[in-house]
Amino acid sequence: MRLRVAGPLVVLVAAGLLGGCSGDSRDGYCSAVEDHQAELGEIAASGDPGALFDALDAYDDLAGRAPRDIADDWADVVDPLHDLQQVLADHDVDPSSYDAEQPPAGLDQAARDEIEDAARAVGSQRTVEAMAAVEQQALDVCGTPLSR
Repeated sequence: MRLRVAGPLVVLVAAGLLGGCSGDSRDGYCSAVEDHQAELGEIAASGDPGALFDALDAYDDLAGRAPRDIADDWADVVDPLHDLQQVLADHDVDPSSYDAEQPPAGLDQAARDEIEDAARAVGSQRTVEAMAAVEQQALDVCGTPLSR
């Protein structure tokens, strides 16, 4: 089984229709959403299981600019991703090639368990629901999806 944590999140990021940002006090956030759309769209279209980590800089930027009412949801998206990225780095594991059924030589069971636990957190209902909330908020408030 390959590490496939990006699936549900990428689908949610890729959902929606193009539109403009509404003219309210959230213009800075809406501008950032529009600025990151193309990049996030390319990442969503990637078949690479490690591609989601390429979205972290954009996600961090959006999380940092997010209106207060969506800030907790952004944290629920980015924190597990950072945790998984760190666990993989700690064990010198490439997320693009990690296969839980055939882990890299020398990766002990404790490391495998740690990676799998972190991957489960990324794919958890809480993270998926948070991603849906930030996507919906971008549509509702900015009138545009996170990716195109």
